[in-house]
Amino acid sequence: MSVVLVLLAIALAVPLGLTESGAAVLGVLGWLVALAARVPTIASAGRLRDPQRGRTILAASSGVTDELVRLGLVLIGVSGFAPALWAGFGWALAELVFTGATRLAQFRWPMKRDAAELLRSQGGVASTHPAHSGVRGTTAAALHLGATLLVAAGPWWVLATAVAHVAVNLSFVRWARHRLALVELFGAAVSVVLLLGGLIVFDRLF
Repeated sequence: MSVVLVLLAIALAVPLGLTESGAAVLGVLGWLVALAARVPTIASAGRLRDPQRGRTILAASSGVTDELVRLGLVLIGVSGFAPALWAGFGWALAELVFTGATRLAQFRWPMKRDAAELLRSQGGVASTHPAHSGVRGTTAAALHLGATLLVAAGPWWVLATAVAHVAVNLSFVRWARHRLALVELFGAAVSVVLLLGGLIVFDRLF
């Protein structure tokens, strides 16, 4: 994932410069606010007797929460193409760093039983393979860049980004264990569509 972040930072800095890169800090703060906003749902889902139902509820609600926080972030402090890209980068940076740190804590050797079960539910050993982590990192970055661009172009786009985010989250929770390749392909396709849509609305595709 670190390689993905470095390459993405270079890809943004070369054409855009660093003048607007401070918006990345807003993206990081936005992700932290979104994480904090999930806490009540996490607590409620954790009390359910059916763990799968709890994960499904959390996946759906977190997608909506993230996009509402992203909308607030854009309305408060992000305007224009370059700031939106940098803010999306900051959001992706925070998420990927947190995910990487969490995995290191969960999957240290010897592996705990609950960590092993989580690993299996997310696609087995492939979930911790560097190449697989790179694919997921790229998908997440594309999703957050595209979603931030779209919402920055018009607040009404939050409806589309929320639906897309929820769909990706639910696909991983419900089907990653048995259909990992298809789920990854679906997530990548949705993320690419969001990114292309964001570039199109800003007339920056070509």
